[in-house]
Amino acid sequence: MAGMPVKSRPSNLPAELTSFVGRRRELSEVKRLLTTTRLLTLTGSGGAGKTRLALRAAAEIARGFPDGVWLVSLASIDDPKLVVQAVFTALGLQDTSTGWSLSTLSSYLAHRNLLLVLDNCEHLLDSCAVLAVTLLKSCPGLHVLATSREPLGVTGETRMRVPSLSLPPEGAELTPDRMTTYEAVALLAERAAAVQRGFRVDDANATAVLALCRRLDGMPLALELAAVRLEGLTVQQVLSGLQGELPVLGQRSRGVDARQATLDATINWSYRLLEPQERLLWARLSVFAGSFDLEAALHVCSGAELLEGQVMNLVATLVEKSILKREAEDHHARYMLLETLRQFGRQRLRELGDEEVETQRRHRDWVLEFAKDVGAWDHRQAEAFNRVYRERDNLWAALDFCVRQPGEAERGIEIARNVYPCWTARGPLNDARRVIRSLLERATPESLARARGLFLTSTLAWSQGDLAEAISTAEESLHIGRLLGDDDVVSRVLVTLGIVTWVDGRRAEAFELLTDALELARKSSNWKNIIAAQSGLCGVLLAAGDVEGAAAAGEGAVTLSLGAGELWVRGIVLGLLAEARWRLGDWDRAMAALRDGVACKHALEDRIGLAALLEMMGWMVAERGLAEQAAAVLGCAAALRESVAAPIFAPFVAQHDAWESSVRNQLGDEAYSAAFERGRAMPIEDVMVYALDQRQPKRALQPSEPKVRTDVGSPIVLTRRELEIARLIAEGLTSAQIGAKLVISERTVTTHVTNMLNKLGLSSRIQLASWVTRSQPVGAKDT
Repeated sequence: MAGMPVKSRPSNLPAELTSFVGRRRELSEVKRLLTTTRLLTLTGSGGAGKTRLALRAAAEIARGFPDGVWLVSLASIDDPKLVVQAVFTALGLQDTSTGWSLSTLSSYLAHRNLLLVLDNCEHLLDSCAVLAVTLLKSCPGLHVLATSREPLGVTGETRMRVPSLSLPPEGAELTPDRMTTYEAVALLAERAAAVQRGFRVDDANATAVLALCRRLDGMPLALELAAVRLEGLTVQQVLSGLQGELPVLGQRSRGVDARQATLDATINWSYRLLEPQERLLWARLSVFAGSFDLEAALHVCSGAELLEGQVMNLVATLVEKSILKREAEDHHARYMLLETLRQFGRQRLRELGDEEVETQRRHRDWVLEFAKDVGAWDHRQAEAFNRVYRERDNLWAALDFCVRQPGEAERGIEIARNVYPCWTARGPLNDARRVIRSLLERATPESLARARGLFLTSTLAWSQGDLAEAISTAEESLHIGRLLGDDDVVSRVLVTLGIVTWVDGRRAEAFELLTDALELARKSSNWKNIIAAQSGLCGVLLAAGDVEGAAAAGEGAVTLSLGAGELWVRGIVLGLLAEARWRLGDWDRAMAALRDGVACKHALEDRIGLAALLEMMGWMVAERGLAEQAAAVLGCAAALRESVAAPIFAPFVAQHDAWESSVRNQLGDEAYSAAFERGRAMPIEDVMVYALDQRQPKRALQPSEPKVRTDVGSPIVLTRRELEIARLIAEGLTSAQIGAKLVISERTVTTHVTNMLNKLGLSSRIQLASWVTRSQPVGAKDT
């Protein structure tokens, strides 16, 4: 009865961790209905198997959707305003402009043929209904498969209620083998065999097995919860234990969904069988939104009545008892509660009184800790950005707590103050601005927290081109910062105001503001603000024609950034420095700076930054007469901008338009379009090789001699994996080739490379390759 595994296809559908049992009829019906309707909603009570059925059906029909099938998981979302953002995230898009909205999403999907799976819609029905109707009206190639306890209730919706797993007819006399051809019995038997080796339905237990499956109404989740208990109990003992929880079938209230009552009773029975500490851990784990790792569970759930060592063991126990689901992500275990079980645990936590708020505060503190890794601006930055993305559901849950809970606004602003570099790089800026506004409404007037929140609002606003709000909030933040005598706030706000006035065309005023910011940052030895101010000055001086001054400012910022190990600002500065060197006639060093900048932004998945750097690379390649390569690079940059809906930075629009026009004129419209589209489809590393390796095939770039950093006289120590990757780079392999060779993701390779560059004080892969060929590492430690 177990289904064969479905081959993976381009999508974000999760891998199946357990066998898919039965549902042949339902699978066929879902697939048939999706050929006749564009909105199909699978309904049924919690635990009925709606999600599993939808995912299996989506995987089986994926070949019919050239642009993929995409799962939008809504279970962890409580705020209806985040529904559209969840679709952006599922599609791999980033909200880093004012453009992302439901209408923009409609435009993006208008000419695509894909399937969206909206999972767990019941608590967000209105938002999901608006989303589905809007998209289906404007996107003819779009199909939507939704799962919900209730239908969306919109015109054009086809509804299919997911039934229980099949059971033998009443009164049927069946052999044990024949009994297991029915889905409910097959599922119970298969899951029981996973915890009790050799378990099978036989003459001795067949009657009890059938009675148990009937008593559980064939509900998949109820059957799974019962099956894990067969490790230590007989089928008859499990059945007897459930007798006190489950109502007699004929005595159920007509107003209650019988299957939901069955599931609720089964969950309650499972809960009562747990030890007190297991129950408490279940309740505390319910504060997590989405998934979490063991470190998070230890941080949030340890405390009164639960020591760290106990939490570690109890997590494993709850996995064995099917309360927690374990999933592997890049060889790193993560856990999650199914939404039905999370809601049950949350209710138990609520019944414990103050325990709920205290657990939420520990959850908030855990979020703040990993947010501080982003705010440190050090060698951990790439991994810190990735962690924010992994924990995005928990981040929003913590911020929501800070908005709702009196007295928590200051902590919420502190989280946002640390995370904002990641938001500016990857988004979602619209939602970030919205939650910061809510926190500001609850912050104490003229407090440091309010000044910092206003600075964040200003920075995010100018990132989206909203200069009016950027200026008004910056000026209020500056007023409070000066009132409180906080040099950090004042210098940061001066940098933001300097950049905004530069974008607005007021170069002299911008120069004065940035000079003041730099002077104040130096006075207070605030290296982060020094880097930021020098970065802004580099751009302003370039615009004013002081190229040598711009180069000096840029090189100063890069030197500080290398010392700290940060990547975010360095990627920006390297682009400005590249233009300064280019204008000074040093093409090779300019291109080297661009490549290093691309490495920084690629490690952070900062698509706006990548697009800007690639655009400049296209201009420089065009200057060398390689028009076809230039068009391809511009195409790659355009694809990145499309994925974030971000326009070109205003000071560079005229320059970009001039170079694009020049390349188009040289190639002609048809050849330009062909090369441009080819670049749109090429990975970033490939397009760089295509653009640069053909420039001077017999002459390699000559990097400057790297200065290897040895902190406090300590030798540089690379891990074995880092050393392995470094040697492959020296052999000329790309990150994609290294990933394939070592069976790791390309992103993991990029992260390792970034860490090595920071450890060694290098700024490019070329320098890293040179270091490998010249140096013998002092030692290597295990990864």
